[in-house]
Amino acid sequence: MQHISLVIVNWNTCGLLLALLRRLGDEPPFAAEIIVVDNNSTDDSVASVRREFPDVKVLTQPRNGGFAYGCNRGLEEARGRWIMLLNTDTDATWQQIRSFVDTAQQSPDAAVFGPRIVDEGGEEQHSAWTRHLPRHALPQALFLDRITRPRPLISATDVDCVSGCVFLIRTEVLQEVGGFDERFFMYFEEADFCERVRRANHHVRWLPNASFVHTGGASADNAALVTFLAFRESCLLYHAAWHGRLATEWVRACMLLGVTLRLGLWCIAAMIGKGRRANLYWHAWTMLLRPGLVAELCRRPRRIATFS
Repeated sequence: MQHISLVIVNWNTCGLLLALLRRLGDEPPFAAEIIVVDNNSTDDSVASVRREFPDVKVLTQPRNGGFAYGCNRGLEEARGRWIMLLNTDTDATWQQIRSFVDTAQQSPDAAVFGPRIVDEGGEEQHSAWTRHLPRHALPQALFLDRITRPRPLISATDVDCVSGCVFLIRTEVLQEVGGFDERFFMYFEEADFCERVRRANHHVRWLPNASFVHTGGASADNAALVTFLAFRESCLLYHAAWHGRLATEWVRACMLLGVTLRLGLWCIAAMIGKGRRANLYWHAWTMLLRPGLVAELCRRPRRIATFS
């Protein structure tokens, strides 16, 4: 078993973070290090980890620069031959990690790996995707993507992208493609990273031999509006990076259509006291209508950490 670094990015999820570290326990059964990157939390996260887990390396950041920003700070400190990114709302044991990495080591042509992900009830979550294309935007806006969604994967296979909640990286690839793009505050950073990995002629592989539990959205609940808008901005930013301004304007128009439809439905639901998400869609609608939004995203320079 080669040395592995676990990188956990935290922002105000002290309870989830401590629960994850307690499940892992104090002594890993193989060469490993745990790095917690704290994005300027205002709860008791840093003090609690240092008090209860003195062997865990805690990197405190001066600001909340987002998930990609936090991941890069952890990648810069990691010393393992493998690096595994773990969300604080995941459930992992050293046995699961060993099984996952041992299987990944048998695929030298692949540089990024994702496992099977399930929720607390054992229901499988979607954890691998085809690359995001502008032609997907209209079916998504019209709810049609739910009809055409592919069947869940069963056996190990190459995919375009795997979920960032449990994300295994062969460290050598960082020297070739760099780290995550810090323009992405939340969401789509793993899709962008996987795109660069595949364009460097490495594979991204989904492995079902180990299952990890992901609560899903628990950390995002801390700032629902911020994360809701960040998802849509990151989607546009991804298309701006890989498909150009014209295609991104098309995606924006489709997203605006989808948000308008959903806003209408939630406003109707609000009439009977069940429109709790109407405010989120209203803010998304106003954001997508902002003049020059796509042009501004296209002008943003990449911010990718480099490794030597």
